[in-house]
Amino acid sequence: MTPQKPCHIRILLASLAVALAAVVGAGAAEPASGPAAAPPAVEQHGPTIKDVYKNYFLIGTAGDLPGNYSDQERGLVTENFTIVTPENCMKPAAVHPAENTWRFERSDALVKWCTDHNLAIHGHTLVWHAQTNDWFFREGDKATVTQRLQEHIRVLVGRYKGKIRSWDVVNEAINDGGAPQADQTENLRNSSWLQNLGSEFLPLAFKFAHEADPDAKLYYNDYGIEAGPKHASSLVLLRRLIKDGTPIYGVGIQGHWSTNAVPYAALDQAITDYAALGLKVSITELDVTIRGAAGGQLDPGFGGRRFGGGTPAAPEDLKQQADAYARLFALLIKHKNDMDRVTFWGLSDRRTWRFGQHPLLLDSHNQRKPAYVAIVDALLHSSPEMTDPR
Repeated sequence: MTPQKPCHIRILLASLAVALAAVVGAGAAEPASGPAAAPPAVEQHGPTIKDVYKNYFLIGTAGDLPGNYSDQERGLVTENFTIVTPENCMKPAAVHPAENTWRFERSDALVKWCTDHNLAIHGHTLVWHAQTNDWFFREGDKATVTQRLQEHIRVLVGRYKGKIRSWDVVNEAINDGGAPQADQTENLRNSSWLQNLGSEFLPLAFKFAHEADPDAKLYYNDYGIEAGPKHASSLVLLRRLIKDGTPIYGVGIQGHWSTNAVPYAALDQAITDYAALGLKVSITELDVTIRGAAGGQLDPGFGGRRFGGGTPAAPEDLKQQADAYARLFALLIKHKNDMDRVTFWGLSDRRTWRFGQHPLLLDSHNQRKPAYVAIVDALLHSSPEMTDPR
């Protein structure tokens, strides 16, 4: 998500979204006037996903709540979800823009609102190559950078000790691929963290987070790690962390997919592989687009204008999306004992970093889509053939 690298750039995407959809901060859209809501295409008052899946895994959403969300939107969060991930307000650049400057207003508001409404919180994110200001590394030797890392984690995690259930400790540390024998090495991204601290920045971050809140569940989070060389590299990395006694609880698979590119078979195997290491698995940033490419990396042509903008999704597109979500959740149900959480990256097709691609369960008018019903039915009316990952 850095502007200079093709790797999941939400700063740039946020600016595109502002121009296209009055979206503020990568998926936090200001309420805007527009056409009246279309009549709902599906039943709007059936069972909620959080209730249906309460004995299987947590169901979450991402957003910098309560912020500029409307009363209706806040009600949808409490009605449908059990856990909230802050989309931007706890990222290093937002909460800690300078060494002696902290900005807790938005993160404090989120923690209070979620606590008041009995919603769990998953913190995002402590260490990342993007949205991290260069003061962490400026004029510092290894000891100084380590101290800055420790202090950042100590203050942020410590402030919310006992209030935040779990954290993405390190986000997107593995390179996207292309290196020789990448599937046999950790293939770490050449980030400022790696350049300054070497590969030890990962276990150090987990160590510091565990010291700040020993009860928090600590995650490694990344996109594309469910398949191919990047999955193999993730296993090398995770085995190293576990061998070294790193206090890691789980691995987050971001789940930025499209309707024709959900890697069911690879995901099935990936969950099995991670569970074999003793790790819980979460799908952490789920969206399944109708238009556009899959993956968490930057698509140079990304944005609603190229992929349809405000063009309504056709009924056949909505059905294909519903089928994809149903098949995905049937697979996750199969692995229920290894799953911890499924978090959708946004609230609705209006509050999403993939605006214009209709990726979520609620449409731009906050109405349930066929995909919502399909996910509910995947559990209430499951069929054996749906769990086939092929």
